Amino acid sequence: MTRSDERYLVVTEHGRVVVVVRGDRAGLDPDLLEVRAPDEVADLAMETPLRAFAAKMVDLVQARGTGGVTLSPAMLALMVKEKAAEDLARIERAARRLHGGAAPD
Repeated sequence: MTRSDERYLVVTEHGRVVVVVRGDRAGLDPDLLEVRAPDEVADLAMETPLRAFAAKMVDLVQARGTGGVTLSPAMLALMVKEKAAEDLARIERAARRLHGGAAPD
């Protein structure tokens, strides 16, 4: 079952970005998210700071499921937290790139 894409306006240290959670991906898929420049945000009335979006990322990954990967409950909890942390770092890097910030050394 394919879900609809979800869009969020996320505020980072480098500026605002639109985070698209792809409806055709499972929670642990590496390309679950797309990060875009905030060109069209008229339908996104609420901004979410990146720190607050961290909790939402865990919920999103859990809600999307594992895509058929069978794991113990403890390993699944670890994978979900790791995936959420990885995606938050991706959002921050994309925001830096989109807003012309220098990449860290």
